[in-house]
Amino acid sequence: MKNIINKGTLAILLATGVFLLNSNCTNLTNGLSTDPVNLTNPSVIDPSKYMSGAQVVLIGIFEGDQARQAGMWSGYFSGEDRQYLGLSNYVTSGQDYDVEWVSIYTSLFKNTQLLKQNAAPSNNFVSVGIAQVMEAMSIGLAADMWGDVPYSQITRYPAVSTPKFDNQATVYASAQALLDSAIANLASTGSAPGDFMLGGSKSAWTAVAHTVKARLYLHVRDYANAITQAGLGIASVSGNLMATHGNAYLQTFNLYYSFTTYDRSGYMSANSFAPKLLDASQPGSRNNAKTDETARLNYIYYPGSGLNFAPQAGTYEPNVLVDFDWANPANLNGFFGATTSFPLVTFQENQLILAESYMKQAAPDPTSALNALNTLRAYYATGAHVNSGYAAAYSYNYQPYVPADFAPAGIDNNGTDTQNQALLREILEERYVTLIGQIEGWTDMRRTGNFINIPLPTGKTDYPRRGLYSQIEQNTNPNCAALVNASGYGLFEPVPAFSSAY
Repeated sequence: MKNIINKGTLAILLATGVFLLNSNCTNLTNGLSTDPVNLTNPSVIDPSKYMSGAQVVLIGIFEGDQARQAGMWSGYFSGEDRQYLGLSNYVTSGQDYDVEWVSIYTSLFKNTQLLKQNAAPSNNFVSVGIAQVMEAMSIGLAADMWGDVPYSQITRYPAVSTPKFDNQATVYASAQALLDSAIANLASTGSAPGDFMLGGSKSAWTAVAHTVKARLYLHVRDYANAITQAGLGIASVSGNLMATHGNAYLQTFNLYYSFTTYDRSGYMSANSFAPKLLDASQPGSRNNAKTDETARLNYIYYPGSGLNFAPQAGTYEPNVLVDFDWANPANLNGFFGATTSFPLVTFQENQLILAESYMKQAAPDPTSALNALNTLRAYYATGAHVNSGYAAAYSYNYQPYVPADFAPAGIDNNGTDTQNQALLREILEERYVTLIGQIEGWTDMRRTGNFINIPLPTGKTDYPRRGLYSQIEQNTNPNCAALVNASGYGLFEPVPAFSSAY
């Protein structure tokens, strides 16, 4: 199926490469800077390289290691082998967060700072604005995951080599201010060479910035501002911020595909809550007279199979089908296929921020909430929420809901909820399946107190409420070590914004 270099061949290639480098180092460096720190002058590098570099890092932050770990903890996936079996049962340490921490604080911010430094002198405010959106997304995620994190001093290295940890509320506020600045810059002059996500569209990035603001306001339970910002946010799927992918291993693959199919086959499957919630044959499924999730189930997961799609009734895997590896038609490429774009900030999420916020504001507005939900369902009813092959091969149905559907005797009420509770539950359940594979699903679980009752692993009575601080940061920054040694920073201690009852 795939071309993989065997270990013996790889060892020979590596040994040969080392020999050639050692024997030709003088020729390789002739005429070049040998300064071990400043190998190049950042000012002479085209800003487009920093733009695309930052976007590649952004994809890794939201689609990489932490997305898989959060997915296991929130019922999207199941750990099946080696460390993933332990991770799925909450066996974790600071080392499991090193990649995410370094990606945010070193790789992302280094690229965006250099991008802004190169773009500002030419009054390219659009590139500056896009850089700020990416920074705000990343530092907002850091606050979501860890609570108190460095921010105010992180760009002052080497003058400040051990930055202080700002409290979570301050970091959220800083992210909002950064987004306000981004929106102002995006309304100014400039362009965005190197932007492979939205093609430099000022209007698209502005809408993304508003949706990110709405996301962060939702996290701090400022529902009025969440509604205002979502009203200015992504208005259609054409404006979605997606991680685009291709067919080159170690270069452009969807990161889920790379991990589950090439890098760590067998480590992670999907014998978990989410596929069962979509599967009409399972007790407690969300399917009803107005909702048929069959197409979405088959697009996202591969039901009735064991690892590597061997037939095994009652089990599920992430759907990694792709035409060039599995000899299937391209219109049947799965949600986790190598070339499938991955959602980062979307119209779908924007509508559900509106729906939830209308229900959670001081005076709930079920009419507006239902309108926002039905707008999303109208999109799903076109079948465009899945690959075209799945829309053609499998059934789907998303009729508009009416208030009576959530009444105690309605089709979407468990019989014990009030009408408003049933509507809120449906909104949160829709968020849950819409956010499959995204870290935001675990964030929802934590901030709502597991409102939709995602099952926990056997023998567990609680679920992780925060990420652990990076072991690298613990080892090198005494401010981090002091926090770790203080009370209230364990895996099951909620971050401040999610600590009170939903």
